[in-house]
Amino acid sequence: MQFDYEILDDINLKILDKLGEDSSTPFVEIAKQIGVSDATIHMRVRRMVDAGIINKFTLSVDNDRLGYDHLAFMGINTDPGSVESVIIDLSLVDEVLEVHEMHGTFDLMLKIRAKNLEQMRDIVENKIRTLPHILETELMPVLKSRKEEQIVSLKRDIATKTESAERAALR
Repeated sequence: MQFDYEILDDINLKILDKLGEDSSTPFVEIAKQIGVSDATIHMRVRRMVDAGIINKFTLSVDNDRLGYDHLAFMGINTDPGSVESVIIDLSLVDEVLEVHEMHGTFDLMLKIRAKNLEQMRDIVENKIRTLPHILETELMPVLKSRKEEQIVSLKRDIATKTESAERAALR
């Protein structure tokens, strides 16, 4: 995957940073904070969606308050050559929030949420371990989460772009 320097100028990075903090922030508010028109925000967001930089606008919830307070990661090893089919099957399990292909101890790493230990056991034993081509699994329950973000902070990238633009303006 390639970093698109043309599309990701300092204004677009600032837009992404604001939307990453709260995707429900009105474009008018983002425009005021950045110092551009709301039409500019609309146009730039549309371009970033079209370019595939923004995939979707989403919601962040407190899973504990929804009753899904059991979080675990699961390492999985699969039959050689079967990772793609296992990923497809795992993607159909609602409680599997993330599937990552790995290099190392496990072929895949999952993030799973459940309401209680009984549901976690059901997910592991009846929804995951019964899938074809799974050789080995290891469940790693999370005791406490300290930080859980969905986007990397872009503040450093914004500062770098701003510094570059200022240097270019001095030439």
